[in-house]
Amino acid sequence: MAESRAGNSPIEKALGEDFQNLHAAIRKHYTEPTVHISGTMEVVHVKNVIRPLALVSYWLLHAPVPHSGRDVQIRLENRVDASGVMHWARTFSNSTSFAQPVTFKSRMICSGDHKIIEFTSFGIGVEADLRVGAGGSLIYEIRTYTLRIPFLRLIVRFPAWLSPFGGGRTKEIGETDDRFRIEFEMTHPVLGRTLSYSGRCRIESA
Repeated sequence: MAESRAGNSPIEKALGEDFQNLHAAIRKHYTEPTVHISGTMEVVHVKNVIRPLALVSYWLLHAPVPHSGRDVQIRLENRVDASGVMHWARTFSNSTSFAQPVTFKSRMICSGDHKIIEFTSFGIGVEADLRVGAGGSLIYEIRTYTLRIPFLRLIVRFPAWLSPFGGGRTKEIGETDDRFRIEFEMTHPVLGRTLSYSGRCRIESA
């Protein structure tokens, strides 16, 4: 297995010089080759009308989180390999709302200037525009869904409104050198808010 290394993450590549404008906690999240994070999501919301689809999607793609709940514990591991691919594993658990922990796995690559793609299974993913916001926050704007066709070396893009989950935004807001807040929301032009979670995280090791 190729060894991971610092300075090779898709976030650094996509942001370029803007990476240095991020809050210290956010830079730490994406600078080190392996990072372990824990936290509590105050609320996880899955719209009732799309919950069956969210469950099917989770069984097939390991994404998204298919249950709603409050005070949901999260453990996150990021690992960047030598080729520059970031491997994510997010585990959500709550003994009241979830029958068992839910693990959401994905792979992230830089797809261009201020752009990343996060892939789940079967080459399905989302492409997001990245920017640095107020206070050095990191903002992902999900505008496009993607399908990777390896034998053609092709990535096909689809507008977010074609998915019942819609497009979305993730915002990471630095608070201290090792703590940050995360706010995630997906919305559809017809269905409204479909998925969301928000809470605070702490970087345990890097």
